[in-house]
Amino acid sequence: MEEDNQSLMELPKVNLEGVLARLPLQSLLVCCCVSKSLLNLIENDLDFAKEHFAISESQLMIHSPETTSFHLIDLDADATPGFGTRVEIKPNFNLPLHGFEVADSCNGLVLLESVDMVNGSHRCIVCNPVTGEYIMLPETKLLSRYATCALFYCPRTNQFKILRAFHQVFSLEGHDLGPGLDASLDSDPDLAVELDPSSDSDLDSDSASELNLFPDYDGNLDSGANTDDSSLSSDSDSDSDSSSIYSESDTMGELLVGGSDSWESLGNLPFSPLTIYSPCYLDKATHWLCVEESVQNLIVFFNFESHQFGEIPAPAHLGKTYINAYWLVALGGFLSIFDSFTTKEKFDIWVMKEYGSWTKDYVIDTTAWGAFHRDLFYKPAMCRRNGEVVMISEEGYILFYDLSKKNGRIIKHRRIDFPDRAVVHTPSIMSLRDAMRDSNMRVLNVASRFGRPELNPHSYLEFAGTFSE
Repeated sequence: MEEDNQSLMELPKVNLEGVLARLPLQSLLVCCCVSKSLLNLIENDLDFAKEHFAISESQLMIHSPETTSFHLIDLDADATPGFGTRVEIKPNFNLPLHGFEVADSCNGLVLLESVDMVNGSHRCIVCNPVTGEYIMLPETKLLSRYATCALFYCPRTNQFKILRAFHQVFSLEGHDLGPGLDASLDSDPDLAVELDPSSDSDLDSDSASELNLFPDYDGNLDSGANTDDSSLSSDSDSDSDSSSIYSESDTMGELLVGGSDSWESLGNLPFSPLTIYSPCYLDKATHWLCVEESVQNLIVFFNFESHQFGEIPAPAHLGKTYINAYWLVALGGFLSIFDSFTTKEKFDIWVMKEYGSWTKDYVIDTTAWGAFHRDLFYKPAMCRRNGEVVMISEEGYILFYDLSKKNGRIIKHRRIDFPDRAVVHTPSIMSLRDAMRDSNMRVLNVASRFGRPELNPHSYLEFAGTFSE
C-alpha cells in the first residue's frame, strides 16, 4: 500500500527526468512550483533541457508587438472536440522590447528585428521567450531598407548564424556612404539624384523606374520583415528619400556568426528581399519562393554551412504570376509546395523527394470545410509529426487536416491583426547563456519565467467544428 502512495519525487532520477521531459511546457512550468529540487532540475540541468527540447514538438507562436507579448498555442489543447468551453492558452511571455517584431524562429530561439524606415536602420535581437533572456546583436554599419532575416542555430556547436538581406541606402549627407561609394559618386554624378517628390526635378516616374530608383514590388509579400511604409508620415518619407537613393543593384547580404562583433558582407545578392516570401527551413538551409524575373527558378535558398545561395526548379506548370497562391512547407522531411491556384477550391501538395523531381502526393478538398471555406484565406503554417497539416487565417481560425484520414477540425483563436505575426516555434527551457556558451555577447535577462506560470492569459481557443471529405 505504501508503494502505491509513492510521490513523483521518490522515483529514480532517470525515471523522473524521463517523465518530466515528456510534459508540455505549461505543465513543466507548474512543476517548478512543486519543490526546489524540481525547480533546480528544470531550470539548471542542461542535459535535461536538451532532452526536453528533443522530445518537444513545434507549436504556433503569435507575437503581438503592440503588447510585446509572445502567445504560445499548444496544438494539442483541443484534442477533445467536445469540450464545448474555452480553453485557456498558457503561458504568455512578455519582453519589454517595444518596436521589435518576430522575424524568424529556430531551435527554441527567436529572432526579433526593429526597422526604422526613415533613418534606414535595422537592429536585431536573439531571445528565448521562455527564460526571458535576450542578446542585442551588433548593429550593421550599412544603412538599409526592406531588410529580411533568417536564423540558423546549431546545438552541436552552440553557434547561431543570421542572414540579413536588404537594399543598401546611399546617404548623400550626414552618413558614411560605405566603402567605394564616394569614388562612384565622383566618377558618375548621375548617381546623386534626390528623390524629393516636391521638387521640380525633370525625372519622371518612367525614367525613375528604368533607373530602379523605385522598388518593383509593393512590399506586402510575407518575406519575414515589415516592409509596409504606410505607418510613416509623408514628411518623414520625404525627408528620408530626399537624402538617399537605392537601386536593385544595391541589394546586399550580410552574415553574422555567433560570437562575432561585426557582420560579414556577402556582397550583392542574386535577388531582392522584396521578391521572396514563404520562408521554409530545411536541411541547414532557408528556402523562399521568388518572384524576381531575373531569377530563373521559382525557389531560392541560402545554405548556412556553405554560405552559398542556390536555386531549385519547381513543378513545371507553376509560374511566378500567381506565386502568392503557393506556399513552401516542410512535409515529412521533404520540401513541399502547397498550390491553391492550379485546382480551384483545392490544395495540390507537391513534394520533392529527389532534387528537382516533384510528385503530387496529396490533394485537399477545401469545399469539405463547409462555412469555414467561404471568404476565409488560409495559409499553411506547418506539418506536424502525426501527419496533420496546420493552416491559419487572419480571422483567427486554426485548421487541422489529417492527410491520411482526409478529415480535420477547426478551432477559433482571436483575430491575428497586422503587425501580429504567427510563426512556428519549438519552446526551449535551455538558458540562453548555455546556448551562447562560447559567445562574447552579453546576455540580458528581463525576468525568469520559471516558478511563475502565467495563470491569467488574455487569449483562448474555442472549438469551431469538424469536417470530413
